[in-house]
Amino acid sequence: MNEPPFLGSYRYQDMSLGATDSIGAYRLEREEIKDYARRWDPMPFHIDEALAKASMYGGLTACGNHLMAIRIHLLQSQGVNPNVLASFGYDEVRFVKAAYAGDVLGLTLECASKRLSESRPNCGIVQLKFTLDNQDGETVLSMFDTILMRDAVA
Repeated sequence: MNEPPFLGSYRYQDMSLGATDSIGAYRLEREEIKDYARRWDPMPFHIDEALAKASMYGGLTACGNHLMAIRIHLLQSQGVNPNVLASFGYDEVRFVKAAYAGDVLGLTLECASKRLSESRPNCGIVQLKFTLDNQDGETVLSMFDTILMRDAVA
C-alpha cells in the first residue's frame, strides 16, 4: 500500500496520483450467488447448478451486479469515509472473467486522476480505478468511479 491510505477519513488533498490500496478478501458462496440472482438476475447459469455446468461457464457464476455490490461491500467494510460526498457515475465497467462459487475476491483501487472542483468550493473530483480479482490474481471486474470529495476544512 502506498501512503497516504485511501481508507479512513482521507480528503481530496490526501490523494496522490497513481497511489494504490488493496482490500480483501471476500469468499463468494454458492447459496449467496443463487439468492442474489433469484432476486436480481435469474439467468440459468446464476441459479441452476446443472444448467450452469452445461453452459459456456462450466459452473455457477455470480452476476455482474453482484460483483459490483461486493466491490461496494469491500470498500465500505473499511468504514464509511465522511469526506466522500457523491459518486458522479461509473465508467468502463467490464466483467472480465466469470466469478465462481468458492472464489475469494480482493479489491484494488488506484487514484487515476484528480482535480479541484470549479463549482464547489473546498471540494475535489477524483477518479478511482477499481479491480476485483480472484484468488489466482485474475480480474473479474474492472471499472472507474468518479467521486466528489471534501478538500481542506472550510
